Amino acid sequence: MQQRTSVEIQAYSVDEAVRLALDELGLTRDEVDIEVLSDAGPDEEAEALVRVTAKGLAAQPVPAPAEPTERGRPRTNDWRARTAPGDRPSQRGNPADQAASTRVDAEDEQIAKAVVSELLAKMGLEADVAAVDNPSTVPLDDDEPPTIFIDIAGNDLGMLIGRKGEHLGQIQYLVNLIVNRRLGESWTRVVIDVEGYRVRREESLIALAERVARQVTRGRRAIALDPMPPNERRVIHMTLRDHPDVTTESSGEGSQRHITIEPRS
Repeated sequence: MQQRTSVEIQAYSVDEAVRLALDELGLTRDEVDIEVLSDAGPDEEAEALVRVTAKGLAAQPVPAPAEPTERGRPRTNDWRARTAPGDRPSQRGNPADQAASTRVDAEDEQIAKAVVSELLAKMGLEADVAAVDNPSTVPLDDDEPPTIFIDIAGNDLGMLIGRKGEHLGQIQYLVNLIVNRRLGESWTRVVIDVEGYRVRREESLIALAERVARQVTRGRRAIALDPMPPNERRVIHMTLRDHPDVTTESSGEGSQRHITIEPRS
């Protein structure tokens, strides 16, 4: 197979995108030219996009990868490609029965949509609100509560996300309180996304988990990640739960709780 000479990678920061690109190309910074196509910006509303090309090869055509690469996640030569499908988390695009199993009662979805629409109207925002199948590549566990996934689409909705998703988390918390008060039954979780922010962030976290797992495997030493909220730590845990060479452990309290990726003994 012909060696790739250039790659475009999207991640939550320029440095992270460059690291992922270098890892995929198998090159060092001194051996490539780096072009920043889009910066994440101070509000973390968008992700960084970089093009990394082996020096002296910018004019050469880029051969197509053997398998699709999605937002910086190489699908070839990683441990998941060597794991039996039943032993790893399901991926987006799997059979419809998985998607159907994540949908709750249609009336409950309508209530959640109405709550979100009312909240946006009070904020003076116009947007499309839809209940969707689970967009995550990380499946729900059997012991998790019924979950409604709401997607908000429109123009100039960055204020709903906020820095590192802080506003989105607060809105989701408020929506959950209102929805469950109206449902008046067992707790139903509502997960809200705005313009695909959560999906993009999840993809960056998966790429981060896989990259650090490779570093831990090579160096045989534990690496601690930066503190993350519970939903992001869950993505890391689920991504690596079946990894043959590393394990994950959460430690710390409150906002400083973080994950350490360790070699398997």
